[in-house]
Amino acid sequence: MHHIIGLYTSKKTERLWLLDPHDQIIFRTDCFHSFGYFSLIAPAFEKYAQRDAGISITSINVKFCLRSDDLNEALEVLSDLEIELYQQPTSWWKYLGEIQYPRQPLRPIQPLLFRGRAFRLVHKLRALVLKAQAQEKCLVYGNGVLYRSLRGIKMPPGVVVYS
Repeated sequence: MHHIIGLYTSKKTERLWLLDPHDQIIFRTDCFHSFGYFSLIAPAFEKYAQRDAGISITSINVKFCLRSDDLNEALEVLSDLEIELYQQPTSWWKYLGEIQYPRQPLRPIQPLLFRGRAFRLVHKLRALVLKAQAQEKCLVYGNGVLYRSLRGIKMPPGVVVYS
């Protein structure tokens, strides 16, 4: 599944949201390493998913928006996350669950994560939040089919889109 975080200028008349292509972070959680880093930041933003979408951030077809009154709190959340990362070793194995391929035993999913990469991700998120504040934009998260609309990917002909 694809997840996207990016900047959006709120326009009351628009039904479709299209994020600025230069200010985006994309996660592909079908890759266990990317999913490992996503699992580090997702809990910090769970409350916004519950507030706007009414479901978990790890569910499918979730979209939420951090507006100007949420952005200061998001900076605090990112600072707390950075403190948690300082307590991690330089690299560590993150347990994400188990997987079983056909005719093979059950195996743990444990990608090796690096503190430096996690810090770069938090710094990129902080830069997006600060840019959203400075330019009076929103920070938007979406996944599943909402990822397509936030990226501006057109649906194949004949597909009916419900909003």
